[in-house]
Amino acid sequence: MSNRIILFLSILFFANSAWAERALVLARAPQLSPNIMSQLWTPFVQHLSKTTGVNISLKVYTARADFERDLANGNVDLYFGNPGYGIVGHLRHGYLPLIRSDKKFLKGIIVVKKDSGIKTIEQLGNQVIVFPGENAFAASLYLRSILKSNFDLNYQPVYSDSHDNAYRTVLIGKTVAAGGVIRTLQQEPPERRQQLQIIYTTPGMKSHPLMALPDIALSTRTAIQKTIINLDSNTTGRKLLKSVKLQKPVIANYASDYKPIEHLAIKMYNFLLE
Repeated sequence: MSNRIILFLSILFFANSAWAERALVLARAPQLSPNIMSQLWTPFVQHLSKTTGVNISLKVYTARADFERDLANGNVDLYFGNPGYGIVGHLRHGYLPLIRSDKKFLKGIIVVKKDSGIKTIEQLGNQVIVFPGENAFAASLYLRSILKSNFDLNYQPVYSDSHDNAYRTVLIGKTVAAGGVIRTLQQEPPERRQQLQIIYTTPGMKSHPLMALPDIALSTRTAIQKTIINLDSNTTGRKLLKSVKLQKPVIANYASDYKPIEHLAIKMYNFLLE
């Protein structure tokens, strides 16, 4: 074998190795405050990085628009977000779903103060309802579409920057009701959660996927999947999974898990697909 061929093969080998082991950025779509999101996700991401041998760093956001800009431009290697964001990434850049929870199904909720006297959606007519971001999927877009299609409700929507802030505006009396999802309500301190009451829950859908760019090495994607699934085999691992809402992790499949609601995501997130 000539020296030129050996040199070429060596360069090719090291280039492929460098690509397979390149540093990755895992973005978490905003849901709670950046500090809380960092506290919940940092141990999980550190475990992924250590176990797979790939340098993976976490990126959290103050503003939803910043995450959506990164998603629309394909600026992150991995991201965890609602099914709508998963569909947008797949259609726009070919992102692939790696993992989802088989325990958690995504459901939007409407909450009010327990002492408000409000028991039904119809009582919210001509009232102010706060949502955690205009483009939050289950807690805003999906929920608002149901309020229109199923209830034909007239109300004034306003938007907060996170789920916890949306709940707090109800507690301090700035708004009558808030949109959210069950898991973020459960994360509220007991003294706040006990003051709120769910008056409506949407039908469920498959939960948030962890998405990956298709040009990440297959070996790396597989290692990430195996690492997350293996966490479910011990108590410490299950605690990590619970912190990021990936209990009972399973391999995600776009065709069966998310394509059935593709039409809904296209309608709701059309501005990210243009």
